[in-house]
Amino acid sequence: MIFSFFSCTPSERFTKKEKTNFNASEIRVLLNDFSASESLNIESPVFLNDRTNILTQIQAGSKLDCFVNNSRVSITVNGKNYTREKFILSSADDDAIINIKGKRYRGKIQVSSSNNSLDLINIVNLENYVKGVLSREMPLGKNNENFEALKALAVCVRTYAMRKTQDGKVYFDLYDDTHDQVYGGVDAENPLSNKAADETKNLILKYENEPALLYYHSTCGGYTESSENVFTRNPVPYLITIKDGDDPYCKISPRFQWEEVYTRDEIVTRLKNYSLLDNANYELEDIFIVNKFESGRVSELKIKVVNDKGEQKSLLLRGNEIRSILRTSDNKNILWSTMFDLSTNSNSIVLKGKGFGHGVGLCEWGAIVLSRKGWKYKDILQHYYPGTNVEKYND
Repeated sequence: MIFSFFSCTPSERFTKKEKTNFNASEIRVLLNDFSASESLNIESPVFLNDRTNILTQIQAGSKLDCFVNNSRVSITVNGKNYTREKFILSSADDDAIINIKGKRYRGKIQVSSSNNSLDLINIVNLENYVKGVLSREMPLGKNNENFEALKALAVCVRTYAMRKTQDGKVYFDLYDDTHDQVYGGVDAENPLSNKAADETKNLILKYENEPALLYYHSTCGGYTESSENVFTRNPVPYLITIKDGDDPYCKISPRFQWEEVYTRDEIVTRLKNYSLLDNANYELEDIFIVNKFESGRVSELKIKVVNDKGEQKSLLLRGNEIRSILRTSDNKNILWSTMFDLSTNSNSIVLKGKGFGHGVGLCEWGAIVLSRKGWKYKDILQHYYPGTNVEKYND
């Protein structure tokens, strides 16, 4: 997960009083991007609403032709056209499931537009949102061995989502992917993860009576990372570097150890792709680690190149941007982590590393091992977020 980020002009959505009385019935999740024109196959009966009225009832098996029309949305159904700033697809039963294009969602679907494309936004209860995230963010396990880890993650997911609703976004609160938390709607739900959500219902992580700022990741590699080295300008007391077990708890992770091998030309190509070099003919002259953080992650990586005119250039890559620039050797993903050692030979650069993700906060594979060791979810959360408390969000 995670990893911060963008879109939409902010404005105040809550007053200070309202921020202390969180409304769990209105999480707005932006679903995958759509083009300026889409045909939606409606696989369950729904009502088509504007801001105030029910416009028509749409039967299962119907097709909605939607397109952007001068920053408004036009929808054609059963031969009749409607144009509004936004529409809401809702079911007569609040607990019913809306099925659109083969994907199932609880709550309502808002159809609106931005940047000349259609936006589909799932308006869903917080607890149902948590259920739609858990199995997408953590392995469920075969029986109950991961259950306490799932409960710990449920608290994290809920806390993260609650803080996001208070960010003041005008149109939506959360992305449905790794910009925020991976959300799959009903299709992501599982009896075990649903039980973890139910057993932690209404619980979030607080620090000094305020919702905690939370990050989590897959595999810490033995040490978590301090937030100011990745995300925040200033230190956060409960997002600090901790040693995650004398024998690292996350050692069972498939990404606990990894290796990536690049040619010198591939490193130059990565720099060009990230617009750090122009189109001149550069060659890699040297690449080396300058500094590391206390956790063992690379804080500064220097790359020296020279072009066909003999002009040299030095680039200093810092912290988590290294992952985005170098990427994996097959160029399919960002680099697994910045916890690596580097070696070079005549035509190759080898990174031997540990961990998967930014390293801040809860280590998912570490939490899984602690669950299997018999730790309870509150103890797991205390381990990764020292000084925080599990409390009801409206207390």
